[in-house]
Amino acid sequence: MFSSILMIVSFSMLLHQNEGNIGGTITDSRNLQPLPGATVYIESLDRGAVTDNEGFFLIQNIPAGSYNLIIRFIGYTPVNRGNVVVAPNRTTTLEIRMNMDLIEGQAVEVRGTYFERPRDAIVSANSMDFEEIRRSPGDLVDIQRVVQALPSVASGSDQFNEIIVRGGNPGENLFLMDHIEIPNPNHFAVQGAGGGPINLLNSYMVREIDFYAGAFPARYGDKASSVMNIRLRNGSFDRFQGEASIGMAGAGALLEGPVSSNSSFIFSARRSYLDWIIAATGLTAVPNYYNTQGKLTYNLNQSHTLFLNGVFGSDRINIEGGDEAGYGRGAENLDTQNSQIISGATIRSVWSEQLFSFTTASVVQNNYYVEVYDTPGRDVFFVNDSKEREITFKTDFTWLVNRNLELGFGGGHKLLNMKYDITNDADTLYTYQDGNPDLITGIYDIYPEYRVAFDESSFKSAIYSQITYEFPGILRLSGGLRYDYFDYNNFNSLSPRLGIAIPAGSKTNLNAAYGRHFQSPSYNELAANDVNRFLRNKYTDQYVVGVERHIREDIKLTLEAFIKDYVDVPIRKTLTTNDPLVFDDGTFLNAGKANSKGVELFLQKKLLNRFSGIASYSYSESMATDPRTGDTYNWDFDYRHMLTLISGYRFGFEHKDWYQSMKSSWWFSMFSWIPFMPADEIEISLKFRYLGGRPYTAPVYMPNLRRWIVDESLSLNTERYPAYHRLDLRIDKRFAYPKMNYVIFFDIVNLYNRNNIWSFQYNDDGTVDRILQFNTLPVAGISIEF
Repeated sequence: MFSSILMIVSFSMLLHQNEGNIGGTITDSRNLQPLPGATVYIESLDRGAVTDNEGFFLIQNIPAGSYNLIIRFIGYTPVNRGNVVVAPNRTTTLEIRMNMDLIEGQAVEVRGTYFERPRDAIVSANSMDFEEIRRSPGDLVDIQRVVQALPSVASGSDQFNEIIVRGGNPGENLFLMDHIEIPNPNHFAVQGAGGGPINLLNSYMVREIDFYAGAFPARYGDKASSVMNIRLRNGSFDRFQGEASIGMAGAGALLEGPVSSNSSFIFSARRSYLDWIIAATGLTAVPNYYNTQGKLTYNLNQSHTLFLNGVFGSDRINIEGGDEAGYGRGAENLDTQNSQIISGATIRSVWSEQLFSFTTASVVQNNYYVEVYDTPGRDVFFVNDSKEREITFKTDFTWLVNRNLELGFGGGHKLLNMKYDITNDADTLYTYQDGNPDLITGIYDIYPEYRVAFDESSFKSAIYSQITYEFPGILRLSGGLRYDYFDYNNFNSLSPRLGIAIPAGSKTNLNAAYGRHFQSPSYNELAANDVNRFLRNKYTDQYVVGVERHIREDIKLTLEAFIKDYVDVPIRKTLTTNDPLVFDDGTFLNAGKANSKGVELFLQKKLLNRFSGIASYSYSESMATDPRTGDTYNWDFDYRHMLTLISGYRFGFEHKDWYQSMKSSWWFSMFSWIPFMPADEIEISLKFRYLGGRPYTAPVYMPNLRRWIVDESLSLNTERYPAYHRLDLRIDKRFAYPKMNYVIFFDIVNLYNRNNIWSFQYNDDGTVDRILQFNTLPVAGISIEF
């Protein structure tokens, strides 16, 4: 297939120069004012440009390839950008924000680094650009899987991209896309959590992401653990261009271009294709999904810019006989059909040289429909038909009071509608002779029908303030306070935040931070029983200390230690009783308490020329309190040891005469897709990941009931699954032609086919089956830019 595509797109394109441009804007990071006269320099070409009065620059006629840039402006800390990719007949657009150098008159030359981080973060924060997301081995261009390389983030299972941070739980990460809050940006989303098998958002529209792993600023709230801030790129302002791609997330196309002289658009559409390929084979459990996403950028004037975003996704699957891909959530036979709508408008306003703001209005709706049934005859015994809608209005202001003092403040109001129609049929628990299903001896218990008919509207409100003061060369101090109110459970909270960064030389910072982070119960928890209206919001107290060292401009080492206390965690009432067979009526109680503590090491080498790498390690202990006894036990995601090693090496052949001769041959396009055939650029990357055994509670089989139960006399989570480890291989090949650029990738997940056990399936007949994570999974894809 690849050879046919490449012959079509590359034939007769070899006689022209392959050139593109680098352009963009350079602004002050604190007030978004343009910086006229800033210089942008390409090291390897000894070429550059100077920004105009609006902070805009353009470097034209650059040979296709990857470059490193140095950006300088008098009175500001230099900024370095590595691995900036130039494609033929395209302009690579950058948005550079520079920090003012507050130490006046220093004699030492200030050098920039290739590392960026959110300005408002003191600890536990990292930034990644699109190329880092795309190149990450084994992560299938999924923005949630990519951050699992950080030492603070544990993966749930291979089948899901859930973000679990520092011993916490699913659903504790806040997702923002261009200031729009999204509860769960995934196809086949896990209700009440933050993960799924396939991300809904198109990673090829992402400019960069900021990830905060704890003690984050006061502007972010209603989540207990972490924040992922996703910033999308704008569509091209200079020409119409497009991209076609096929990969793990589906087959799709992306178009972008100018709408007028001061506006642009970018639009993508993707669809799963497995059903096209194997529908004729008679195989079942084939996921079917599609999504569309668009963004319109409109410069109203020099001070105000409007961003319009929209996303729609739909997915469905039918499973019979169980599955190991994770779509069935443990059910043997089910139909599920979900959809998600995300829309929002944001106005960026620069009011003066001291004040700017972002104001956002958004609507997000999730629709879930699930049927679980027995065969033969399709006897449906469980139905979940639910809708969750959030209409949000919020604004964030930043006021630069003076050279050293910055004040952030804002607030938001969120209108909620939660509609649930859930039915679980009545069930009879029989007794059996010697576990024989044909020899029923009586009735042990009859469980009534579980019914939820819930249709409620409510609201959440929040205000916050954050102040940051710089004592140049001495310390940076940041403090904030956030107030939240949730109308449905009549709960209000105050959340203090405090951070301090102390320079220890020009390359080292000592950092410390504290934050209290409240999170309201999930909507499906509130709907499960009327008494859940009285649930309190859980919260975490987070303490983080660390040291950050720039060993070289492209190498950074971070060492952090943390303590994280959980209070008022909602847990099912059934988990607080010693009766393992009690009926679950959906009641939750604020009976959960836990503590997590650990140390984390993160060493990263950015890709500048050939080599890049990451070494990430953490040791942590996550312990919870057993509400039955008051004893502590290993919490569900207490992996203890987590290790990730990533290494990549890039080969460049574009300047080799023998390669150019080969590339111009008539046969080259037919075979260029082969993994180890030469290309303009080839990068080979490996990722090894190790996690200690996840704890679990071993149930006991009762043949007289044909049931597995958790013995009330046993402690929780005393057993551990075997340790998890896998090796992933990725090969990226880039080819440049005069009017197009294409990238072929090969990803092999779990290269040595390790049987990583996620869980056990305990069958009614007393047998036990293993539920495995991904075995060896080869994935190939191609992206064609034109």
